[in-house]
Amino acid sequence: MSYERWLKDHLIKSVVPDRDQITKQLNRASKDLRTAEVLSSIDRTWSFTIAYHAMIRAGRAFMYSRGYLPTTLNTHKTIVEFTREALGTQYGDLILRFDRMRRKRHDFIYDSKNHTTEREALTAIRTAQDLIRGIRECLGDEYPKKLI
Repeated sequence: MSYERWLKDHLIKSVVPDRDQITKQLNRASKDLRTAEVLSSIDRTWSFTIAYHAMIRAGRAFMYSRGYLPTTLNTHKTIVEFTREALGTQYGDLILRFDRMRRKRHDFIYDSKNHTTEREALTAIRTAQDLIRGIRECLGDEYPKKLI
C-alpha cells in the first residue's frame, strides 16, 4: 500500500516503528476507554470525547506500526483517513463512525457545543471498543490483547 500522496502533502512522515511506543499507545487507548465508561453517567460529552481520543491513540499506534506518524497538519483527519485506507473496506462503517465522532468532538472542543445524548456516549464507547479491537487484530499476536 502506498502512502506517497500523504507523504508528498506533508500529512504523514516516515518513522521507524517503536514496539514500546505502540504498546503504550494501545494500553493508554484501553485506559481511556475505561475512563469514558466511568464518565458516561457524569458527563456524556466528555465521555464521548475520551472515547474518540482512545480511537485516535489506537489509530496513531496503527500508523506507527506501519512506519508512519501524522504531522501537525490535519492530524486527526489524517489518522482517520490513514486508518480507513490501511484497515480496508471491511471496516468502512466503523471508520465512517470514527470520522463522524471526529467532527462532533471538534464542535465540542472548539465551539463549546455540549450536546451529547446518553445513547451517543454509549455508542461512542462501543465504536471505540470495536476499532481498538480491530486494530489489535490487524496487528496480530505481536501486541498483547489485554485491557480490551
